[in-house]
Amino acid sequence: MTIVNNMKGGRKQAREHGSSVSGGVEVSVKASCLGGMAEDDGSLPGKDSATKNRPRNGIDKPGAIAGTAAAGLDGKTWLRYSISIWDDLAKNREERSLKHPAMFPSSLTDRLLEIFSPRDGGLVLDPFMGSGSTICSAYRRGLPAIGFELSLEYIDLARQRLTEVPDASGPRPRLINDSSERLLSYVAPESVGLCVTSPPYWDVLRQRRTADGKPVRHYGEDCQDIGRINSYEEFLAALQGVFTGVYQVLRTGAYCIVVVMDVRKKNNLYPLHLDISQRLLVPGFILDDIIIWDRRQEYNRLKPLGYPHVFRVNKVHEYILIFQKR
Repeated sequence: MTIVNNMKGGRKQAREHGSSVSGGVEVSVKASCLGGMAEDDGSLPGKDSATKNRPRNGIDKPGAIAGTAAAGLDGKTWLRYSISIWDDLAKNREERSLKHPAMFPSSLTDRLLEIFSPRDGGLVLDPFMGSGSTICSAYRRGLPAIGFELSLEYIDLARQRLTEVPDASGPRPRLINDSSERLLSYVAPESVGLCVTSPPYWDVLRQRRTADGKPVRHYGEDCQDIGRINSYEEFLAALQGVFTGVYQVLRTGAYCIVVVMDVRKKNNLYPLHLDISQRLLVPGFILDDIIIWDRRQEYNRLKPLGYPHVFRVNKVHEYILIFQKR
């Protein structure tokens, strides 16, 4: 039996154990339900590289990140990317056709890797992989990547997307069908060069969409999905646990990019981006900056919320939270 992980979080669910390789992409399904932990292939990504000395970025620690890929940008692109509101990112036709309730457009993950991946390369991590946009972007750039996902359906979707990446020449990504709470069972400490992810927005995907009236779409009925946790505080505690593991596997100087959206439930607003920011300070992250991702072009059926009784704001933006391990 194994323990598998949902895109939006990591709890535990028993499944059969196995591993497969398709289209140059390894899919690992590992873990023990009772006692002990089984490693997926007997090795940890980045284990060897974590022990090598690298150039330093002003932080007096061996293995520290020696700057990011942003150093290769031209001045015009640097200026465009530095604007605090990004409104030029959208899903392409293929991405719009995929049956996933909350996927990243590859244009977003491509840009984030273009800016924040280390100049000297390094492992790219997504602990809430979903349909695999982060992993695909890493594969396009020739970077090693690892993603954690509970849903076998989305593992298959990510695997298919990876086979369609043109002219990919980098190492094959690893798709781990296991809980991101067990990150350290697969990834060596201080071996990851960049984390780009989007955790669950609590259980918002299980709520009726009042902004545009579109049907409810969520990640399934797995009782271990942290997107199903009813208590907001328990949900935040579960996220903190996952990101504590992320902090441990990141190299010094590496970035952790977290995309989130605030949540409203009737008369209560839950400022998820603020609460996650506070939780990530606990393991040691520094909040380096915030970018607003303007998604209004995707909302073509907006309604006047609360009209004419209580004024409510149509939220058409998300927060790109930029954390760093220093």
